[in-house]
Amino acid sequence: MSDSFISPEEVLFADPRSLIARAIESYRPAEEINVADYAAKHRILDNRGGGFVGRWSHDEAPYLVGPMEALTEQQYLTTAVVGPARSGKTTIGQNWLLQSVDVNPADFLVYAQTDDVIESYVKREIAPMIDTHPSMKEKLGTRPVDNSLKFKRFRSMWVEFLAAAYNNLINKSAPRIIMTEIDAYPANLGDAYALASIRRETFGQESMVLAESHPDAALGSDPSRWTNGIMKLYRDSDRRIWWWPCPHCNGFSSPNPTASVPMTLHWNADAPLDEIRESAGLLCPHCGTLIEDKWRRVMNRDGIWVGQGQDISQDGDVTGELIASTTAGFWITGLMSPFIIGGMGSLAYDMAKAQRDFETTGDDKDLRAVTVKRWGLPYQPPRAAGSLDSQAIASRAEPGLRLGFVPEGVRFLTAAVDVQANRFEFMVRGWGVDGESYIIDYQKVTADPATSQKDWDELLMSLEQAKYPLADGSNRGMKILAVGYDSGGQDGVTLQAYGAWRRARKRRSARRMGRFDGRDGWTILPLKGASSLNAPALVVTYPDTQRKDRSAGARGEIPVGFFNPNRFKDDASTQLQVADGGAWRVHFPAALLANEPPHPFFEGLVAEQRRPDGRWEKITPSARNEPLDLMVMTNVLAFLFGVSRMPWSSPPVWAAPWDENSYVVSSVELLVEGLAKVTQVARSLGNEKTTEMPALATTARQSRQERLRQLVKRLPG
Repeated sequence: MSDSFISPEEVLFADPRSLIARAIESYRPAEEINVADYAAKHRILDNRGGGFVGRWSHDEAPYLVGPMEALTEQQYLTTAVVGPARSGKTTIGQNWLLQSVDVNPADFLVYAQTDDVIESYVKREIAPMIDTHPSMKEKLGTRPVDNSLKFKRFRSMWVEFLAAAYNNLINKSAPRIIMTEIDAYPANLGDAYALASIRRETFGQESMVLAESHPDAALGSDPSRWTNGIMKLYRDSDRRIWWWPCPHCNGFSSPNPTASVPMTLHWNADAPLDEIRESAGLLCPHCGTLIEDKWRRVMNRDGIWVGQGQDISQDGDVTGELIASTTAGFWITGLMSPFIIGGMGSLAYDMAKAQRDFETTGDDKDLRAVTVKRWGLPYQPPRAAGSLDSQAIASRAEPGLRLGFVPEGVRFLTAAVDVQANRFEFMVRGWGVDGESYIIDYQKVTADPATSQKDWDELLMSLEQAKYPLADGSNRGMKILAVGYDSGGQDGVTLQAYGAWRRARKRRSARRMGRFDGRDGWTILPLKGASSLNAPALVVTYPDTQRKDRSAGARGEIPVGFFNPNRFKDDASTQLQVADGGAWRVHFPAALLANEPPHPFFEGLVAEQRRPDGRWEKITPSARNEPLDLMVMTNVLAFLFGVSRMPWSSPPVWAAPWDENSYVVSSVELLVEGLAKVTQVARSLGNEKTTEMPALATTARQSRQERLRQLVKRLPG
């Protein structure tokens, strides 16, 4: 025998039970578990040198659960996630990779904007994740070709990491694709998502694309301008946004500015920057409380994703079904992220500083970066102040339009009331296809708004009962769809305004018409302009100021429309500059002109100018701006009822053509209602001061008999 002979006693044999167990294990079906649940059980975070270290917890960023769950839901082919930097959105893809390698294998393509970015991502994120998780490390191939910088072969699947170049997008195929920061891909690619999506189509319903990014490519806040990048995907998705409860009143609102009831970050725009950082707080739209940064984690833990087709009550009850879509869309904002350095105070600081720098330099580079990458919002470039000239607008007044009559094309009416110390001023505006509008009526009414219930009731009742004659000579009239009025100002006005609404509700004139984009649409609505430049366009909420109890479950009964006056003055300025007929053109009857220039009504339309920071202010302290304010408030009401999205070919009955319009009344109906009104006037009116009634005008000092004769005379037919 040679010296190399090995005796049987020296041979080490494998444990047969271990061999059998491993063989059986290979035949067992993979654990059925979605990405979110898998991450909660198995993901370890090892952000040494700065960041969280330890087992994954959904409590840190609960809003990531929804996108992770969508990745394995069969009805979806794409998951689109909008979000700022440091919001955790890239961990969604990492957790998906981890879950796939361990229990749900399938090949992956992972794209980033450049080779340098993809190499850095693999080194800083993917390699440490593999080392930290035995479920990945043990399945990684041992040959050099199986574990290169841009290619990883695991047991039963592979992952390739690529720059978003044209050849890489069209020459590769895999059932699962991750596209990180898609809005940063080279512009010459065109629609990068479309190119990549084709490469997974042969895998059918078993495929999934995860796309995530800051919203860099969006052209503003209007969904019609979300034509590129991540916001295009989000636009075509089920559009979910995050809702959370106020820690003080439990009322649900959203940190997303597009929500019907948004919770906004509030700060004093004129304060020093350091003070802004220290004092900024979330403003609850329900109870008006300022919420400190420490509460965000608790609010997130009770948060809910709500998408299109669904509605959420103030108590957090979600009703309705998500719209059918093959794309699950999620929008994370900076206010949601617990990973923002410095918290929401730093968000306020950065935004205020960028706005001030822009006002000084005119360069919006920093403002864009803060909006997109810190706040996670599409950037809307500040609008240039348009050059509005009162004489130019007055020259467009039309002799063919009669004040007090509804011209052809008007589908519905909105009315607004501005409150002054000794009077009301009101405007009635008619709306037609594509937002084309007409001034129907404009009047000043002597009154005492701060103390007189009677003056409030007479004004609102006259607007509630008004029927403006149609210009076609048919003796028909159109009623006003909605009346809004200023509920702020001098002492006493707010209490009077709220009391007037309660009485209108009692006589059933203030009615809820339904929900429009998640907002309650009321026929009579107190309005207040928000002071913050960053306030949402419009929120309808119920902050009854007479309610002493602010505890959870206590709700005000009075709706108030809080609107962003700067946003709507931008819109009014744009509309007033439209000189040709058609979309958003404003038509003025010649009766609004004075006998000779200057024309006070038209001077009032241009009494304010836009500052570079986007805030509007009077040109001179003494300028009368009531016509502009009335234009704004009539626009707010039309916006509430969806004028910009109105399906004019199949509108609701109150916006239908005249022959089908529920707010158009016949001559017989006018006569019956008019006679009833005469009887009411005969019983109740004396010789006191009264308002001017829009379609049935009275004067302040007429005798009872003369007033009745005038009322009867004005009845159509």
